Amino acid sequence: MVAAAEEKQGVGSIFSCIDKHGDAASEPPILHWDDVCLSDSDDDLVDRLNLSDLAGLALAHSDDEEEGVTDGEETNCPGKKFPREKAKLIQRVWVRSDIKQNEEHRELCKMLLDLGHEWSALPPFPMKVFPQAIGACVLRGYCHHRIYKTHDTSTTKSTLGYREPNRMLQVFSLRLSSSTSYPVGVYGIIAVRDSLEPLRNYVFNRPCRDDVVTIDQDSFTLPLCSPCRGMYLRQDALLEVDLWVKEEGDGSADKQILSVYAEIESCPAYDEMLYGQIRTGLFSLDIGYISFTRSIEAVIEVLAKVDGPHHVRFGAFSSGFDHEIVLFDDTFSGTKMQFQHVVVVKAEEKLDVCLKLGESLFGWAFQDGHVGPVRIPDDSMSKYGQFDVRVFFAPKNSRPQK
Repeated sequence: MVAAAEEKQGVGSIFSCIDKHGDAASEPPILHWDDVCLSDSDDDLVDRLNLSDLAGLALAHSDDEEEGVTDGEETNCPGKKFPREKAKLIQRVWVRSDIKQNEEHRELCKMLLDLGHEWSALPPFPMKVFPQAIGACVLRGYCHHRIYKTHDTSTTKSTLGYREPNRMLQVFSLRLSSSTSYPVGVYGIIAVRDSLEPLRNYVFNRPCRDDVVTIDQDSFTLPLCSPCRGMYLRQDALLEVDLWVKEEGDGSADKQILSVYAEIESCPAYDEMLYGQIRTGLFSLDIGYISFTRSIEAVIEVLAKVDGPHHVRFGAFSSGFDHEIVLFDDTFSGTKMQFQHVVVVKAEEKLDVCLKLGESLFGWAFQDGHVGPVRIPDDSMSKYGQFDVRVFFAPKNSRPQK
């Protein structure tokens, strides 16, 4: 599966057009790959530069220069900080860097396979991470900042969604690794912006330094939160990452460890688990996800009251896939528990919801198109407390199954 991901993330995907959106009659010209290629004679200059060198180009350009910005659209795109004549160079340096890391990953995977490693043990593929600016940014074109409105930190509407089956994104895991000393307190956000409404749809949401996740080993799974709605991949999506390490004091010494925008392509191998990686400095973030075909979103609603303290774990499984979506995993006692979680389900297939209490395991099953659950736990669950699990499938104005 990693090899399939690598093939999709290789040179072929890099040479696609930068912008696939917009009406040429009313918007700035669409910037294509052929528009930003340099001549072969510029290769030596590209090889001497790297992505970090691009910041120097911005310092040499006055912030007051706004030529070419004529549409009045609000944006935080830093492209205006770079001289227009450097657009092709900036694009070439970024693409060359992206190609190089994919080639290095491909060679590493080949070496590991030759040594007898299993496909599942291969390292995650490097995700396509955007630098501070790409060619489209500098030319005031439709870059990722404009397409996904990165200046707007609002949350997308929960009421949005398609009635018919679509290609959808399900995030299964977020794993943060570091070579720094431990323990480390991490806070921040990880969100997906899709073409349905390019605002934040959180999959990790701990924006306050008083709500940190503590990493006490060299690799740690960040707790997923429910997205506000389903995430659609009719076109590519943008992953926004902003993570910080909490230091002693009032917060002024806190360090930003990951601040990137990365692309989630709409064309990787469908219905296969993919593991992508974002790496900067001492930290790396691994993301496990599936691009599901012909899928709909389902809202799982849980109401519970547990008699006495127990470690409670709720998980969900979409029919035909072994990968668990963790809904809740913590110690709970006494008072009422209530939460909702949005997940992806293959159209007309089953959704299994599992509850683990101590050594006991209970399960419910729901199916798109059926009224009520198709399977419920036996009566032995009642000795632990009361559990009410409901599921309703798209469209969102339909009545929940119970």
